[in-house]
Amino acid sequence: MKLSSATENYVALRRSLGAVFSVDARILRSFSRAVGDVPLQAITPEDCRRFCRGKDLPTRFWERKYQTLHGFFRYLVSRGFLVSSPFKEPSPRIQHTFRPYIYSHDELERLLEATAQERNSRTRLEPETLRTIVLLLYGAGLRVGEALRLRYCDVNLQHRMLSVWNTKFFKSRLLPIGASLAAALARYAQQRQHVLPPDEHSPSFFSTRTGMPVRLWQIEVGFVRLRKRAGIRRPSTDRWQPRLHDLRATFAVHRLVAWYREGADLQRRLPFLATYMGHVNVSGTQAYLPMTHELLVEASRRFERYAQPKEDLDA
Repeated sequence: MKLSSATENYVALRRSLGAVFSVDARILRSFSRAVGDVPLQAITPEDCRRFCRGKDLPTRFWERKYQTLHGFFRYLVSRGFLVSSPFKEPSPRIQHTFRPYIYSHDELERLLEATAQERNSRTRLEPETLRTIVLLLYGAGLRVGEALRLRYCDVNLQHRMLSVWNTKFFKSRLLPIGASLAAALARYAQQRQHVLPPDEHSPSFFSTRTGMPVRLWQIEVGFVRLRKRAGIRRPSTDRWQPRLHDLRATFAVHRLVAWYREGADLQRRLPFLATYMGHVNVSGTQAYLPMTHELLVEASRRFERYAQPKEDLDA
C-alpha cells in the first residue's frame, strides 16, 4: 500500500469513530506531500524526523506532529501494513504554556458594542449575525461549529431549547437556555425573515446577507476584527491572542464563579456542566476551568468560611 491511500484510510477510520481529526488529517496529508506517494516500506526515520522538526525553533506543533505520526504508524503496524514503525524517536518535551483567555464582563460588553460597526464585504456578515453568534457562544457554551450548524428546526424558542445533533464523538444533546438568550435569538430570527435560505427544507439558522450558511472562516475573520475594535488583546509578549473559542471557556468559568457565590456543591454540579457542554466526562470540562483572579477570590472566600473557627461563626 502507498502512503496517500494509507493516510485516507486512517483518516476515514478515525472520523468514523467520532473524532473530528481535522488538524491530524492536515498533518498526515502534509506528510504525504513532503515524502511523496511512496510505498509504506520506503518511509525512513529520517523522513519522519525531517518533517516533524522543520527548520524553526521547537513549538508545541512539533509535538503534535510527532504524536500524529506515532498514532498513524501504530495503526499501520496493527493492521499488518508494516512490520515495525519507522519512527521510534520520542516526542520532544515542549513546555505547555497555552491558557484559554477568559473574557471579563466588561470585555464581553465591548465585544457586543463593537458588532454594530461590523461591515465587511469579504465575510458578508451582518452586524446582528455576528452579535447573536457571540451571545450564543457565551450564553450556552457551544462550540463554534455547533452554533453554525444549527437549523431553524433546532431552535425551539417557545420552550427555550436548542437541539445539538451529531457533534463531537457523535454526541447529541438538548440544551435549555435562558430567557434573555432566547429573546436575542428570537429577535435575530425576526430580522432575518427577509433572507431567503438556499435550502428551503433545512435552512441554517445563521446566514450571511445573501442567505448562505455562515462558514467557520467567515466568523473567525469577523471575530478578529471585532476583538481588535474592542481593544481586547493579550500582552505583546504572549504568542496567542484571545480566540472565538475562548467564549466557551469563559461560559464555563463564569458558571463556576456563580456557583461559588451561591454556595453550591461544586462536586455535584460539575457533572451537570460537563453534560451541558457535551463532554464525555468531567475531566474534559476541567480543561476549560483555569484559575482566574475572580475564581481565586471566590474560592478563597469559601475556604475562609470553612476554615473559620466555629466559635467565631456563633459570635
